[in-house]
Amino acid sequence: MFFKDLDSRVIRDRIDLVAAYEEYRRVRHEFQSELGGSMRFEERSGRDYLYRRTRRHGVRKTLSLGPRSPETEEILRRFERQKAEAEERLAALSARIDSGASVMRALGHLRMPAIAARVIRRLNDSPAAARFRIVGTHALYVYEAAAGVEMQSGFLATADLDVLVDDRAPLRVILSEEVRGLDAILKGVDGSFAQRRAGDYRLTNKDGFMVEFIRPEARPAHRPTPGQVTGIAGDAVPTPIAGLEWLVNVPALSAAVIDDRGYPVEVTAPAPAAWAAHKLWLAAKEDRQRDKAKRDREQAEAVFQLIDERLPGERLDPRRHSAIPREIAALALPYAEPRKGRTEPDW
Repeated sequence: MFFKDLDSRVIRDRIDLVAAYEEYRRVRHEFQSELGGSMRFEERSGRDYLYRRTRRHGVRKTLSLGPRSPETEEILRRFERQKAEAEERLAALSARIDSGASVMRALGHLRMPAIAARVIRRLNDSPAAARFRIVGTHALYVYEAAAGVEMQSGFLATADLDVLVDDRAPLRVILSEEVRGLDAILKGVDGSFAQRRAGDYRLTNKDGFMVEFIRPEARPAHRPTPGQVTGIAGDAVPTPIAGLEWLVNVPALSAAVIDDRGYPVEVTAPAPAAWAAHKLWLAAKEDRQRDKAKRDREQAEAVFQLIDERLPGERLDPRRHSAIPREIAALALPYAEPRKGRTEPDW
């Protein structure tokens, strides 16, 4: 067995924690999009005018809402009231999440490395969040969370995070005027993250944890795509890799994953059947190292078993997963077919 069911206590408290986290994200998004910035009366030419000032993703905006009047005074009161209520709500939800994380620690339900979770949270905060998918071994945390199980630790051991970038549209990742670009996002998490050279695709921190930004190889290879670079001098540049195009085009699966400090993080990965098919394709490549090929195959088998027993809605489907090349889908078919029922008890 590649995985085990979660304890009923873990399931119950995990549900409460994820619910608090999802509500926190909703309220925080509303706060940032509708209540961020400031609003106040300012004097202009002897009259008071109500100004709304915001700054998002490095862009400052100023809007005049008109001269002082009962209407604009009510607008200001309503804004201040809603902002105070949202801040109070965020504080209460933050306390619930802190409490829930301590419960996860007490129960020993600790999964994704905290450094990976922190990087993903920062990526999720960027305008380009929809363009990132977590591939490689860290995707397994998404699949086990969606299935409500824990996979064997041996399948999850890794010291690098692979971030697949959908480069078909401009890659805007600015977070604020001071922090921008892929390189700066990682430095905002851990200042020791560094590229080997300017424009590299890989950043490594002082503890040896690596984050690699990768993208599908264009066809033809020299064809430029809008999201190849962020346009920021010296920023990390996702490297093109053959065989990733179907992982960009297949449906995605998102789940709230618990990190190894007990905190949740929303993680998006390719559909598990496509991910497992990709692993089988890697394992079959002639130039693949034998130990890596063995691990690829075992991880693929584990995911196909997980789909068969816990995620039947994610089974390999020619229509839903039409982006997978036929020859790759053929590799996966022997693993993807539902298991036949037993003809005698499991003595």
